Amino acid sequence: MPQMTKRKFASFALLLLIGALVAWDIYSHQAQTFFVGTARSVQQAQEPLQVEGLPLLRPGTLTLGEGHPTVAVATSSDSELATPTALNTSLSFAQVDAIVRRALDLDQSERAIRAVVAPSDWVVVKVNIVTNRGNPSSAYYHNGIEHPGQITDLRVVKSVINYLIEQVGPQRITIAEGGAESPRKGEPGFPSNAQEDGWSATYPEFGDLSYIKMLAEFAALGVSTVVDTSDLNYAPFRREPVPGGAIQRLGVTRLRYPGAQFGFHVEGTGSFRQDGYFMPEPILDADKIISIAAMKTTIYGTTLGIKNYVGTLASGAYGDGTSKRQHYQNNPEHGYVDLFSYNPAAYTVIEGFWGTEGDGPQWGQNVQHNVVVAGGDPLATEAVANVVMGFNPLDLEHLYLAATKGFGTFDLNRIQVAGRAPDSVQRNFVKSRGGSRQGAFYGRGIRRWLVAGPFPNSSQPLPNEAQLYPRAGEPAGDGVWTQVEHLGYTAEMLPLGDLNGKEQNIANYAFTLVQSPRAQEGFLWFGYGDYAKVWLNGAVVYENIARRNFQLADQKVPIRLAPGENRLLFKIGNSTGNTMLAAHVVDHDGDRLPGIKFLLPGEIPTAVAEPAVSQPLPEAPVLLENYPNPFNPITRIRFALPQAGPAKLDIYNAAGQWICTLVAGDVGSGYHEVMWDARNASGFKVASGTYFAVLKAGDLHKARPMTLVR
Repeated sequence: MPQMTKRKFASFALLLLIGALVAWDIYSHQAQTFFVGTARSVQQAQEPLQVEGLPLLRPGTLTLGEGHPTVAVATSSDSELATPTALNTSLSFAQVDAIVRRALDLDQSERAIRAVVAPSDWVVVKVNIVTNRGNPSSAYYHNGIEHPGQITDLRVVKSVINYLIEQVGPQRITIAEGGAESPRKGEPGFPSNAQEDGWSATYPEFGDLSYIKMLAEFAALGVSTVVDTSDLNYAPFRREPVPGGAIQRLGVTRLRYPGAQFGFHVEGTGSFRQDGYFMPEPILDADKIISIAAMKTTIYGTTLGIKNYVGTLASGAYGDGTSKRQHYQNNPEHGYVDLFSYNPAAYTVIEGFWGTEGDGPQWGQNVQHNVVVAGGDPLATEAVANVVMGFNPLDLEHLYLAATKGFGTFDLNRIQVAGRAPDSVQRNFVKSRGGSRQGAFYGRGIRRWLVAGPFPNSSQPLPNEAQLYPRAGEPAGDGVWTQVEHLGYTAEMLPLGDLNGKEQNIANYAFTLVQSPRAQEGFLWFGYGDYAKVWLNGAVVYENIARRNFQLADQKVPIRLAPGENRLLFKIGNSTGNTMLAAHVVDHDGDRLPGIKFLLPGEIPTAVAEPAVSQPLPEAPVLLENYPNPFNPITRIRFALPQAGPAKLDIYNAAGQWICTLVAGDVGSGYHEVMWDARNASGFKVASGTYFAVLKAGDLHKARPMTLVR
């Protein structure tokens, strides 16, 4: 090779190496982002992201949890089975085993259970034994009826362990649980009228299995893998900080008024909890954890693979017996994501052979739905299982929190489903309507508002109410419109009185935009105290001047969304010294309407405008430089089309992850400019780093780098 060519090749290789190292440094130091959309059951080819001067960024090259994780869905009705059976029928162990093995075999990804477990591993299989059949006073017998759907199906546990022994042969497999209502026989707290605990109780619905019987069967196999159990309520424990920091410290606006976001920081102080938890040593020290959960509902939505970790708390260290209340400190969703952080599940199996719906998990009604969902990305697996259960993953707070900590993605657009499409085997589980949610599962409602007030209690504090389209910082009477954004157990409640003062006989406004991909009908579920008037796109959809106390989601108003942005304005009156608001846009049983987003003015490209200086149109679509660049936090992205037609403008990060879509649909000819405020599709701020604007229009697929410096 000529010397000059060698030098050029070496220089080019060095540039590629530097580029890769810079991209990795940016990626490894940025906050995890997360995305949502519609599931696909068949992998669709995607064009590589081409950036001038850089190698191709292909989705398949993304790191674990960031690209297109595989989730397998297998059911009793699959035609590939020897004896396909209806989804709501009772099955033998052989039939359950065939479905579980099919699900595990369908996962051919790098995160398949065969790939993540090594022969040298100590594997903890985390099951759920919140109640048990051997305790007649437990919720297992709620209303005099046995509820096997409250606990993990032992047939699934046996099948998964057999599969691991055959496919991998790990050194040790420990079945572990610390049941809140299932103290071990012979230990303090074991009921005097009980015959068996959760380890020895036998279940006819689960093929007359018990965990004690199961251990004998594994011992009889004569294999090198040791299979045992660990009751986490009585296991050795130690206190350690939450790995990566408590979720209470990540991505949260510190509101300091009394009662704000109580539970995940010291109430009213803005100071987050710093200490960790006492955790059982089997959880801390295991090489891998496999979470096996039943499909169940709860007042927080669903309780699956992540919430299964509630049973990992070393409750004995707190002197609470088998209680798990220490994990939440008034904030359960944050708490069990913290517990999950100590040793996140390497693989998750979610089964519906027996489950519960309604006021679960301990008080719901039995469900038989012969579906198994399995995957190595815990968030992706839960997202798909929630679709199977008729829930919108967007409504589950713990998925956002777990994604913030980097445990995976619940963007259904980026999940590859192997086997059955989840919506093709969907059963709409009855939502919980009990507990502290005051009458309904509500989901993750509107969390970001523009708020103005307080105003004297008059019929029209601000002129032209119906046509208001405010932006943060704009005048509102003697004050300004202020953006409020927060997370937490009570985050669906906007405490207007705490924010704007508790004087009597005043009124406050709250404004947001509902972005809808199409025209669709639904319901505005909301609660308020103590009187309200509501506008949607300038039309009054609700008005009540009679004083009332706040109750979550007690008002359900039919509405129709237009395609694109929809203006939603609340005026909440206050006659008693305090007032609050909570709202969500949902279907008939409380799931977020498909595809909608809650955004604020300036975050939706309502129009793209030609620049003031006239320029001749290009002969082909073109993506121009953004300005300013570098930027913080707003930049403007320009492009031009020679003729009207479909165009799509997306933002990606340096790892090739999709961040958000700024333009999608038919765009007129000419020069156009769109603002991006450095937020992802869910409205959360992204970290400093390199991002790419990607334009698809006609034959053009072009990307340009942008640098965000916060």
